[in-house]
Parts: sequence; structure tokens; C-alpha cells
Amino acid sequence: MDELHLHAEDGIVSAARAGEVGVTAVDLRRMLRSGSALRLCRGWYAVRDPAGEQAPWHGEDTWDSARRVHRLTTTALVRSFGGRVVASHHSALVLHGVSTWQADLEIVHLARTGDDHSRHRRGAVIHPPCGLPGVDVGGCTSTPPALAVVDVGLVRQPSGGPPRPFESLVAGDSALHQGVVSIQDLAVAVEHRRGHPHVRAVRRLLEHADGGHETVGETRLAHALRLLGHDTEAQYPWPVDGKEYRADLRIHGTGVLVEFDGMTKYLGNASRPPDALAARRAFAAEKVRQDRMTETGAEFVRVTWSQLDDLAALGRRVDAAIARWRLRCA
Repeated sequence: MDELHLHAEDGIVSAARAGEVGVTAVDLRRMLRSGSALRLCRGWYAVRDPAGEQAPWHGEDTWDSARRVHRLTTTALVRSFGGRVVASHHSALVLHGVSTWQADLEIVHLARTGDDHSRHRRGAVIHPPCGLPGVDVGGCTSTPPALAVVDVGLVRQPSGGPPRPFESLVAGDSALHQGVVSIQDLAVAVEHRRGHPHVRAVRRLLEHADGGHETVGETRLAHALRLLGHDTEAQYPWPVDGKEYRADLRIHGTGVLVEFDGMTKYLGNASRPPDALAARRAFAAEKVRQDRMTETGAEFVRVTWSQLDDLAALGRRVDAAIARWRLRCA
């Protein structure tokens, strides 16, 4: 039983394979209770290597753990269908390491490869064939990542709610930043879905996809500034005494730099208690950076997650910063 991990592929093993090597259903239940195995779907398990530092489903924080479990479950489900399905939508994106925002990681999305006779499984939504060749990623097969970027903004919510086209922009920015897709790939994927009733909204948003946006927060911030009528430039270089700093965003034609402040920048990982000394050092380093850039003509606007929900207030702060910058330049 302790050696079941040796028979796992990518940390995953089927109950049938476990039985072949002498691990019974009683043994599997014992492993589940001890935390050395995790049930992914009917007949499939993730197994912990006793010599490993942590189980394959344990991540750096709650969100990372959820993505790891989703990746394992997606892989198990794809294998359970024996080649009749591939990962799709946000499940394909998770396999490719692409960021999502409001995707329901309790639900796995799959697409049939041909026939329409594959039965649904609990916790999975099975879509018709996408009409494009699958892509191998980490021992699993998915729809092309660019198509998954488009599809994630077209799918209705499990609750029956309408699609969230903004999910495509979040995924598109992340995929471009990581080099998983190109702008041309996204354009081809949008064209492939040209008959979908919601593709127009996805197309409009993906026109702004920018690989310079490194996080979901930066994508949301850039979008908010567009809604306020501002053109921005991502990862804008600002030289100071021979050293080049970079700002998340610059308001085009100005010296106004807009930064997204996610708390992990200062407090580290949510899975561990915050390191007070490291946090103080991070705050101090950020203050020195901002002071040096301000001394050479920059005006800053710092934005947190909660402030993105008040567009009017954000607009007032940005307008005030532009006014200060213009006054300094007069």
C-alpha cells in the first residue's frame, strides 16, 4: 500500500490499477483517512509520495491548492474516458498554467473528441467536439489554449447565469504573458467561434489583450482605466540614475503611473503566517522606489482590489494625479 505511488502516473492512479498491484478498496479508504491519497473522481485517486515534501494537491496557498486539485481531477477524468474527451475551457487553462479569475474550479470542463455518446460524470460538463486537434500538456490532452481562452468567456455558468466575457481577457493576458499563445492565435480562435451569440463581446475585450499584464489585478486595473477613457502602457520603464524601474501602468502621454497593490507583494503567501520583518522590508523598498521615481517627475496612483469596485472614485484619483503632473510640468 505504501508503494502505490510507484504505480501512479503524474501522481494519479486508478482503482483498477491499484487492485492489480494488490491494493484493495479497504486499503484505499485507509489511505484517504490518513491523507496519503485524495479521491479525485469515481475510480481515480491522487497519491502522495511518502518521501516527498508535500502531497501533489497541496499548493502554496488556498487558491494554488484548488488549482492543483482541479488539474489532477481534470487529468483523471480525461484518462477515465480513454481518449474520448479532452480538457477544455478553464480546465484546459489550468493545465497550461494560465490564470483564471471567477472560474468554478469545482467543475471540470471537457470536450468530446468525436462521438456524442460519452456519458456525463459528476462534477464535469462535457461539450461537443471543438473541431480542432488536441494539444498534449503534461501527460493530458486539451483543446488548443487559445481556443480555451475564448471559450472560457462564452460558457454559461453552472448556476445558469450568463457568460462572463471578461474571463477571456484575464486568460488572454495571462496566456500572452507566459508565451502560451500569440495575438494571432487568439484571432484565429475568435474566428473559429464566429457563430457563437456571445463572441462579439469576447472579441472586443481580446482586442485589448496585453502580455505586459502580469496578474489578474493588473488586467482588471487596465480595463477599469479604459472604461474611464484612459489609454495605458503596461510595464512602463522609468529610468532613475542609470537604473530602470517599471510601473504596472502609465497613463499615455503623462507621467502618471498607476500601480496595482496586491497584498502578497508585501505579506507573502497566504498559506504561511506573514513574515513581519520581510513585510517591513518590502514596504520600505517600495517606498524608496516610489520616492526616487517621484523625484524625477512621476505621479503615482496606487490601487487595491477593493478600490477597483468604485470606478467613480478611481477616476477622481487618476484625474487629480494628472492635474498634479500637469502643474509640475507647467
